[in-house]
Amino acid sequence: MTLLDAIDLFAGAGGLSLGLKDAGWNVQAAVEFDQTALQTHEENFPGVRHIGDDVRDVSFMQFRDIDLVAGGPPCQPFSVSGKRLGKFDVRDMVPEFVRAVGEARPKAFVMENVAGLAAAKFNTYLEARIFELYDLGYTVFSRVLTASDYGVAQNRQRLFLVGIRSDVQKSIFSYPAATHGPSTNVPHLTVREALKGVPQDTPNNAKVVFCKNPVLRSSPYAGMMFNGKGRPLNYEGLAHTIPASAGGNRTHILDPLGVTKIYHAELLAGKKPRVGQLGEVRRLTVRESARLQSFPDDFKFLGRQSARYSQVGNAVPPKLAAAVVDSIRRAIA
Repeated sequence: MTLLDAIDLFAGAGGLSLGLKDAGWNVQAAVEFDQTALQTHEENFPGVRHIGDDVRDVSFMQFRDIDLVAGGPPCQPFSVSGKRLGKFDVRDMVPEFVRAVGEARPKAFVMENVAGLAAAKFNTYLEARIFELYDLGYTVFSRVLTASDYGVAQNRQRLFLVGIRSDVQKSIFSYPAATHGPSTNVPHLTVREALKGVPQDTPNNAKVVFCKNPVLRSSPYAGMMFNGKGRPLNYEGLAHTIPASAGGNRTHILDPLGVTKIYHAELLAGKKPRVGQLGEVRRLTVRESARLQSFPDDFKFLGRQSARYSQVGNAVPPKLAAAVVDSIRRAIA
């Protein structure tokens, strides 16, 4: 396999960097603003050069004609869980990603973000950025992919914008075919399977308390029956999206005895809500969250517990990243 070179912008803890590495790319350099996430990245990728904290201060001319510019600009401007200010949010760094591509003129690029960027609200904005990249000489592809279709035990959707420079394309780029799910011979990886043999980690001691006014849905794993934004996980299904805000009662709940289903049935039958703390369940640990993001157990997350949860939730699932960048490699190698 030909080893190709890449740089990782907005690198975070290194989910995209790990996907690149696993798919046979050499990550030369990274940019990351958050100092704790940067420490995690440097711990796990000691050979990668850190070229700056703020992408706005970096000139990418030094990487002229590199094989790949990769990155996941901050998603908060486009996330359904935020105010969705788009280009009016000071955290919108998509234009900086476009600038990096224009300066480096890589053979290819990949930009990852929340599926919300592909929603109707931001259609004009996204099309304008795609046109800018097209004007730089790239054939641009855009698709929302589901992580569970690539061996990640999580119901997580992400937009991947891929560009291939018109003069270097050796074969037609296509997004990777699903490896798991109904369209394949391999079922989706379940929470139970993903967490099998997971190493012990520092417990999350946030209590799980019954809601005074529970919100019911048809599934016991939806709605809101307990305090906080963390929801119960179905051991035999996919996890809810692991959020960057996890930690405390925003962390999803493990229920090995199935008491969530029992309580849900009680409420549907018209019984009054319970009060107090539910003791038979617990919140995910950082390591369990990392497993559900497809990180290997030897990947070290540094910093305070809240920072480690954030690093996991902010990351691109490495298995999903690897599938996408492998397809890019095949198009230009």
